[in-house]
Amino acid sequence: MIGMAIEKHFIQEGKIRSEIENFLRSELERAGYSGINIQKTPLATRVVLYVEKPPIVIGKKGRRIDTITKFLKTKYGIENPAIDVQRVENPTLDPNIVARRIANDLERGMNRRRVVYKALKTIMNSGARGAEIILAGKIIGKGGRAKREKYCQGYMKKAGDSLKLVSIGSTQSNLKAGVIGVTVKIVPPNVIFPDQFSIKSKEAEKSAESIVEEPKTEKKTKPKRKPRKEHAAKNAQNDSPEDKKNFLKGNSETKLSDSGKKTETDAEKEMNK
Repeated sequence: MIGMAIEKHFIQEGKIRSEIENFLRSELERAGYSGINIQKTPLATRVVLYVEKPPIVIGKKGRRIDTITKFLKTKYGIENPAIDVQRVENPTLDPNIVARRIANDLERGMNRRRVVYKALKTIMNSGARGAEIILAGKIIGKGGRAKREKYCQGYMKKAGDSLKLVSIGSTQSNLKAGVIGVTVKIVPPNVIFPDQFSIKSKEAEKSAESIVEEPKTEKKTKPKRKPRKEHAAKNAQNDSPEDKKNFLKGNSETKLSDSGKKTETDAEKEMNK
């Protein structure tokens, strides 16, 4: 019984969510509605709207957003709804916005192939790794059979857990002949699938092995030599008094010897004269 009650609760929440999305998609069609994210908190229920043109959602002095909050509170029973409007950074990589643009162009009577190829070109030029657009319904016109056309470009995943990394959006285009379903799948630019691998060439491996970083050697700086006089004076200060006496005697002797040499040279010059 508990399991059935939990299952009913989740089914009811899913129904309410789909009804809210349909209401917002029809109400905010001019604003470029992309999606919704509902987060329940103890204080309030945060409703995040992803839109191409936020000023249209807010309206003059916030009147339109006030009416939307009141409608969500009264009809769908959302407690304390707090709406947060955020701009879509790159509309050309949003599948819901791209699908809505294709549907509008088809309703205007434009050629379907021209519309689809133009959309594929804009998606791939914005940096997507792959894109796929599917048209299903009365494509040919009045009296024709329903058919399905698929247009692909780039890299696309079809099944497995990798499909969660692919962003998918869909909408409907109401024509005189009937309804056409438009489905857009986009692989974002920065997506890395788990089964991807890269092969390195032998030349790249050899170049990587040949590049060896040389160890940095610090230059040894030689200590500066001190002048002889200062060195001798410092040694004289550190020596004992007897050493100092000997040091002074040696200096005096050298001075006397120098003076004696000078007198001898002077006498030799006078004799030669």
